[in-house]
Amino acid sequence: MWVCAWLAVGAAAPTVLWRAVVGLGAPLGTPVSWRAAQHIPGSGTVYVLVLSLLELVAALSTLALAHPDGDRIPRWSPVARRSRVPVALVAGVALAGVVVLAFLCLAGALHWSSVDPFAGAPFTAWAALCRACYLVAPLWPVFLGITTCGYLRCRRTGGVHARDVTSA
Repeated sequence: MWVCAWLAVGAAAPTVLWRAVVGLGAPLGTPVSWRAAQHIPGSGTVYVLVLSLLELVAALSTLALAHPDGDRIPRWSPVARRSRVPVALVAGVALAGVVVLAFLCLAGALHWSSVDPFAGAPFTAWAALCRACYLVAPLWPVFLGITTCGYLRCRRTGGVHARDVTSA
């Protein structure tokens, strides 16, 4: 389960990095006209950085599904400290994430010419790198789904997570 959780994070990471680096001002070969249309630098910078941060937080939350106490409310919370969030709620949110991510990946693939900053420009190594970053993104919902199934199996059977097992 840990492997799939980390693979989910790894599938999201390239798009996070690509978007954040462009948002921070490195053009990465993107056409000036595209950056101007996206308002980078400018208001678009805030948008891509916030989007990258939210995507990173969402991806990292997959790790909570693989952690034995990942569904517990933290000690520092002002309410219901250390109580477990209901399994149905955790799994429901995770499965909703799978559906949303799968939809976004499919929509992005079907409308790539609208998403691709290099659309209409000559194909370069930068365009290939951008495409490669986005090609792994559809693996995120797959690995999130597998991790969610593992979470449900562990919680349903009262089983232990792989990290809980100690060698005797």
